[in-house]
Amino acid sequence: MPSLFRSIVRGYLWIILLLAVIAPLIVFSSLRSAFRERATEDLIRSARALVPTVDRYLANDDTWGMDSVLSVTASDMDARITVIGRDGTVFSDSEKDSREMENHRTRVEVISAFNGIPGSSSRNSATLGREMIYAAVPVFQGDSIPAVVRTSLFFESHSAMVSPVLARMALIIAAAFIISVVSAWLISRRISRPIADLAAVADRVTGGDLGARAAPGYTLEQNALAKTLNQTLSKTEDLIGELSASDNRSRAILHSMSEGVVVVSRDDRILLANRAFGSIFELSDSDSPVPGEIREIFGRLQRGKSGGKLDYQGKVIAWTAASVEDSEDSVFSFRDITQEFNLSEIKRNFAVNVSHELRTPLTAIKGYAETLKEESEGDADVYLDVILRNTDRLIALVKDIQILSEVEREGSFLKLEVTRVDDLMKTVLPLFQASASSAGLTLSCDLDKPDLKVRADGYRVEQILVNLIDNAIKYTEEGGIEVRVSSRGALAVFAVSDTGRGIPEDKQQRIFERFFVVDRSRSRKMGAQVWASPSQSTLWKPTAAP
Repeated sequence: MPSLFRSIVRGYLWIILLLAVIAPLIVFSSLRSAFRERATEDLIRSARALVPTVDRYLANDDTWGMDSVLSVTASDMDARITVIGRDGTVFSDSEKDSREMENHRTRVEVISAFNGIPGSSSRNSATLGREMIYAAVPVFQGDSIPAVVRTSLFFESHSAMVSPVLARMALIIAAAFIISVVSAWLISRRISRPIADLAAVADRVTGGDLGARAAPGYTLEQNALAKTLNQTLSKTEDLIGELSASDNRSRAILHSMSEGVVVVSRDDRILLANRAFGSIFELSDSDSPVPGEIREIFGRLQRGKSGGKLDYQGKVIAWTAASVEDSEDSVFSFRDITQEFNLSEIKRNFAVNVSHELRTPLTAIKGYAETLKEESEGDADVYLDVILRNTDRLIALVKDIQILSEVEREGSFLKLEVTRVDDLMKTVLPLFQASASSAGLTLSCDLDKPDLKVRADGYRVEQILVNLIDNAIKYTEEGGIEVRVSSRGALAVFAVSDTGRGIPEDKQQRIFERFFVVDRSRSRKMGAQVWASPSQSTLWKPTAAP
């Protein structure tokens, strides 16, 4: 591909060559036409000047005398004179014997003259074989034209006058051609050099030299282009610096995280991973082969799962996943929870063992207290009531702990079966009618479909409703509690509402935290139970059903 400089020079040269060829042709043609017109006008004037002389000789029928006069006159004019009759016969000619000449009635200029109009033409002479210019004028005798006077001359005599002009013109054109070529070279270089400089700057930037800048050009437009390019390069350099700093900062943050983070493409290729990821899965670098267990997790996000736990070489690893916005990539987070998991197992086993061990002595205490109460009187009876009430509270607490340990145990699941909702209500509501009445509260149930059936673990649903209704009664001072059950598509929605003080808005997000209570002073007074976490676990366990 030619350079800009060569392209511009080549264009200029074509234009100069075209002008160098066309200009002389136009000038030569114009000069030739001008000389021909001038010669024709001179011939016509000369012919008109000869009309009186020819008319006199024709009237006397003196062709010999006319030949002598025309010969002398033609020699003085440096032209040829011919007198032609109406039938085309040549009466007299200054160059040749008229008797030997052919008929001239078909000549263009002769025809025009016999029509009363001076005529002219240029052609090769049939008699002399050379290019000549002809002009003919009529000779009037009254209303008739018996003859015409034609004057002619050789065109070379006038063309010779053009030769010096053409020679000087050739010199001028040659000088102009040389000057034009040099000018074209200088102009092309002046135009192309700044563009070449800009291209060189672009090449340097492409090679990574972001500090390259363009020099000012020779024109306003080139200066504006160079200035714009330099501003763009400065902004690009600043932007790349900011992006590089941001990328370094992001990478530093990513590598400082204790959780393993990895970005995966749609075809399960690792695009980015931090050091913690390699440490968790014992990978030496990002190019190390990824274990099959991890690749299997990469595909789970596409199947709708966004988190879980993984057993890997004796480690318990929790993972979460999310799709990257405006991309088909996915980001995964891995955390080694082996210690937390083992500690949780120890706590769970401890809670199970303690609750199991406490049930026996508590049951014995309650039994002996009930036996003593049958025979007690006075203050002893009051003391035994306190013992029995607190024993029941301890037994309920132990039972809560057992339930919590059971639902949090890995592998626990719900026993799903078709259950009638009205049967659940008939089982749960009677448990609280007495306590609600003694508190001056109403307890009601609203079913939008009396024969509503659900596929659920009836025992767990009863536990949830017992927890919710029991808490509603404890924390409602007046009014009532209502249990509403409505169908929503294939689901049944249970809602327990009361007219109590409610939960402050800033505490509502904590209601499912383990052992959390809103009012601890009131909780101690009413006898708090470990119900928050079991309720939460029970609510969210259906996904573990077989």
